[in-house]
Amino acid sequence: ENALRDDLSKEVGIENAFCSPVVDDAELHHVRSCAIALARWRGTMPEDKIESHEKVVRGYLAGIVNAKCCGENEDGDKIMMKDEAQEHKKRILDRSVPLTKQQLQKACSVNYRVKNPHYISGSELVVRSLSGDAKKIENFVVDWRKHFIDTVNPKFMPVGWC
Repeated sequence: ENALRDDLSKEVGIENAFCSPVVDDAELHHVRSCAIALARWRGTMPEDKIESHEKVVRGYLAGIVNAKCCGENEDGDKIMMKDEAQEHKKRILDRSVPLTKQQLQKACSVNYRVKNPHYISGSELVVRSLSGDAKKIENFVVDWRKHFIDTVNPKFMPVGWC
């Protein structure tokens, strides 16, 4: 199957056809790691590490406040207006105000796996390669059936299927 997919991707001129539908965002992963370290080991960490990790977490939290400063979120909840958001952002960035348990939990639960913009599903790859050409579609069906027979080696198949 991988060989067929590779051939198909070359035929269509698409690189990295085997890439994953999701990728790890290094920045979000770093935010999550810093938050987890603060939540679990703050008491045993050197002060400079605490400051460094807090800076990362605070920067992330302030950024999401900026991104959601007005309107509604995906759940339909009202979110803060611009002035309120700016004030909230200042509190988050103020190092004299300790991060709350909720803020750390929010940063700990960051989803660092994001949609891969370069991913193309196998079905999309097939559709692109066939481009509506009846002869290409017929050849694809015949080739796929041959591949199926060679790979699965079924005992019983309808007459004329392959």
